[in-house]
Amino acid sequence: MAETKPIQPNRLMINHLRWLVGLRWVAGSAVVVGSLLDAVWFHLHDGALVMTGLGLVILAYNAVLRLRVRPMARSHEAAGGITIWLHILPDLACLAVLTSWTGGAHSPLLGFFVFHMVFTSMLLTPVQAYGGAAAAAVMLTLCIELAGNWPQTRNGRLELVGWIVTLLLTIYLTNRITSALRRHRARLMARNRRNRVLVKALRRQQHAMIQQEKMVGLGQMAAGVAHEVSNPLASMDGVLQLMQRNERHIKPENLDALREQVQRIKQIVRLLTDFAHPTDYQWERVPINSVVESALQMVRFDHRQRAVTIIKELAPDDPVIEVQSHALQQVLTNLLFNALDALDNVPEPRLTIGTACDGQECRIWVGDNGPGIDPKHLGRVFEPFFTTKPVGKGTGLGLAICYNLIRNQGGRIDFTSPAGQGATATIFLPKSRNAQNHNTSTPSI
Repeated sequence: MAETKPIQPNRLMINHLRWLVGLRWVAGSAVVVGSLLDAVWFHLHDGALVMTGLGLVILAYNAVLRLRVRPMARSHEAAGGITIWLHILPDLACLAVLTSWTGGAHSPLLGFFVFHMVFTSMLLTPVQAYGGAAAAAVMLTLCIELAGNWPQTRNGRLELVGWIVTLLLTIYLTNRITSALRRHRARLMARNRRNRVLVKALRRQQHAMIQQEKMVGLGQMAAGVAHEVSNPLASMDGVLQLMQRNERHIKPENLDALREQVQRIKQIVRLLTDFAHPTDYQWERVPINSVVESALQMVRFDHRQRAVTIIKELAPDDPVIEVQSHALQQVLTNLLFNALDALDNVPEPRLTIGTACDGQECRIWVGDNGPGIDPKHLGRVFEPFFTTKPVGKGTGLGLAICYNLIRNQGGRIDFTSPAGQGATATIFLPKSRNAQNHNTSTPSI
């Protein structure tokens, strides 16, 4: 399950400032282009060239503010109140000047004050936002008066008052909306934190279950392990007794025989400890047949395999595959044990294991000639705790864990069980991680 990092409030503020800087480039350029077109062709205003200068001023101070925002974004520095006011007040002043030059209370630019009030509410606290609205009202009325565009009629003055009230209402409504969004974001962040805690706990439980299944497997192999170790110990004991009875038998070849048996025991112990040790599965490029052989080495400790004919159908070119080899070995070991369980009391029991790669996909199959899987159970084999084994013979977690270990590697497991022909488990895996298209997070069992 992938974890999503919460958006920090300061990061959100910087994003708002960067967005405002981007919009200011558009606004300043529009003022410059529009005033130049008016000066050359339309002649709607006498001060078109002065408006061009104002547009250049907007672009100039926007460049300065942009230089301030960029290092803040890189260093995650907090955006202070002075920085925010430096973004808001010059915009309001320029907008008030443009409004007074383009009709005052009847200017088509009045609507942009409402737009800027939204930004003011997003960037400032509610009280400060109302201060921004008051500053906009003072600048607007002052510029209109200085430009000589103060409305002379009662309706004109009421219209101007209505625009000022609209600014205050915009602040009020935007504050309500942004407050609700902030509360909602806070709830989402708290929920995400709880989810991350639950995911970590779930992963710990999954690792514990995987380890438990390993221990169950080792318990099944205990008798076979004792037999494997007792044979070299018996050989060593015989050589030692022979040497003890007659020192003439202390020969290099006898010492070499002892060393050989010690190495055999060490190999058995190393194989068991590697299998039982808790593992953080790492990606490796390994020959696919070597993983199969490692799993077969573990199964040979199970005494039941002595009565079973094991048929290998391994790919002759032994292709290399990029997998979590320890996880794949555990899956194969579990499938082999399940096959041995199915072969109890079966005449002439056979177990088949094979490998093949076609293009970017590899397959590993484990089959047996046992009684097979009941069709009504075939769709439930990967359900946690589902098992058809007698009580005490299985936890019902083995195949569920196998399913998730393979899915983590971008693969899948399919079971087929034709009537009267045993059962076959087939693992499909991408040949390399580049061929995968999956979520690598740890799924739930």
